[in-house]
Amino acid sequence: MTYISGRGFPSHVISDLSRMKTLFTNKWFFVGTRGDVSKPRDYFTFTLFDEEYFLVHGTDNKIRCIVNRCAHQSARLVNNDVGQCASRIICPNHQWAYKLNGGGLSYASRMSTEFHETEKKNFGLDQIPLREIDGMLFACLHSEPNEEDISNAETVLSPYTSPFKLGESGEYKLAFHHRETIDANWLMVMINNRECCHCSVNHKQLVKLFDPSSFNGAVTPGYENLLKNSADRWEKLGLQWKEDAFDTSSDVRVARYPMAEGFKSISFDGKPVSKKTIGPFAGRDPDESTLSFWFNPNAWIHFASDHISTNWVLPISTDRCELYTSWIVANDAVEGEDYTEEHMTEAWKVTNQEDVGLCMSMNAGAKSEHYRPGPFSSDEKFCTQFCDWYMANSEN
Repeated sequence: MTYISGRGFPSHVISDLSRMKTLFTNKWFFVGTRGDVSKPRDYFTFTLFDEEYFLVHGTDNKIRCIVNRCAHQSARLVNNDVGQCASRIICPNHQWAYKLNGGGLSYASRMSTEFHETEKKNFGLDQIPLREIDGMLFACLHSEPNEEDISNAETVLSPYTSPFKLGESGEYKLAFHHRETIDANWLMVMINNRECCHCSVNHKQLVKLFDPSSFNGAVTPGYENLLKNSADRWEKLGLQWKEDAFDTSSDVRVARYPMAEGFKSISFDGKPVSKKTIGPFAGRDPDESTLSFWFNPNAWIHFASDHISTNWVLPISTDRCELYTSWIVANDAVEGEDYTEEHMTEAWKVTNQEDVGLCMSMNAGAKSEHYRPGPFSSDEKFCTQFCDWYMANSEN
């Protein structure tokens, strides 16, 4: 069956692991923020296909993406989801030690003087390219990735993100992190994420936070008035707000959205989830808005006025993927005084679980002999954009 623009993927595309690997070799993908590894020696692990990687914050303030395998006998270097390295990255197996800044071999336990003099330089840790845009981190599997793509993304993002100073060390920290393995193809997760037609029925708590016209392109007089009043407020603060929907870059969609009246953060009760406001809102009352991003191929990010929430997904196999969610707060916010885990994480934990069920259902349906790629409606235009983008960038 041939792919037709405006319809879902044929089943053979969904199950094509080689095509998936080509996509993640051709394109940059989101892997977290500086807030996930805010201090020197902080690390953050993730899995893509059959490899494990970790971000590490060097003492030179640079963040790198390292393959989580020792160059000696391939043992895993760091074992937790998040944590702190010692002054060097030390393999727990035979205690080979690597430099934080660059991954070069520092000392090889039990190896000869001759090895240290002649061969040590050949046993550094493998890395993959990593680029940072205002504190948001993007990796690529290709050894010589397309720099034009990341440059175009930066052109879109920087006017929106730079006021938050996420790229400056010491401004933010990781409050909470959650990850889970989902028994579904990552493409099903992304298609589900790219439309909100399912939201009114399946996310009854989340939809109360926003006017229903916010995300699908429909416009009502009530929403137009809400947006106009909000835009006037944002412009007085010098904040960008107009949507760039994959126009400047086919990899990035961004816009600032008003929340429903009385909602100060991404919480079901509408109350702020942190007492410390951030970025352009620091020292001000919380704003009834979110700055929202959708990154092809794998992420959706929301900057509220009191915290940043990141959601991103990576394939493990054709039927399994990993969903990563982080909540980032001002560095001086104190857990228990300024924020609590339950209040901060509730909205996305509940919403993501609702979506997990839908994605698993779609995944099972795509494997049925009765499966046919259905047409997308006009309100699902970003599903069409994602599918077209994937097909164009995943050719072997």
